[in-house]
Amino acid sequence: MSTITSIISAAGLLFLTMLPTFGTELTGTVFDNNENDTEQTLIDFSNTSVAGWRIVNDSVMGGISRSTLQEHEDGYAQFSGTVSLENNGGFASVRARTQRPMDLSDFEGISVRVRGDGKTYSLRLRTVKNGRLTRYSYEARFATTSGEWETYKLAYSDFSPVFRGNPVRGNPDLNSDAILEIGFMIQDGQEGPFRLDVQKLSVYRPESE
Repeated sequence: MSTITSIISAAGLLFLTMLPTFGTELTGTVFDNNENDTEQTLIDFSNTSVAGWRIVNDSVMGGISRSTLQEHEDGYAQFSGTVSLENNGGFASVRARTQRPMDLSDFEGISVRVRGDGKTYSLRLRTVKNGRLTRYSYEARFATTSGEWETYKLAYSDFSPVFRGNPVRGNPDLNSDAILEIGFMIQDGQEGPFRLDVQKLSVYRPESE
């Protein structure tokens, strides 16, 4: 198995993503379909810059929550800050966007390797439907254990469509063949300081019996 460096444009900037291949050239959004390989890396922060990631906090609606995403010398990205409930606020997030939609439909879901602080976070996705980026996001939540590195496997069926914190009418299915944006969010009135260390995001297939 070989590894190549794929350059993906995110939020107008470039970040490097290491993608495993099996002798087939990748262009950044094409994944190997070898069914014997149960997991493939999307983002590994031991070799990926955070430059293309964008902070979006509740300041967009008048809130005063703060957050940053910083590279750590030990090979992970640290998403941290303070959530405030003042001015009807209450969330902080970080996200990245690829140049083209990614077809991840050959996989069962997305796994994240993180170290949390005991709070609950959301992995959020946005997709393209009918040629347009959806206004709503799909989110799956995971509760962390303070100070412990853990891997969470989030099946596509775990993701629910939301818009401004509310369920989307009709509950449209996640179209995993056209994922354009991925990110993390803290919300649900979890006031105060937070910290989520992110080591790696991968896509996975069911393990063969």
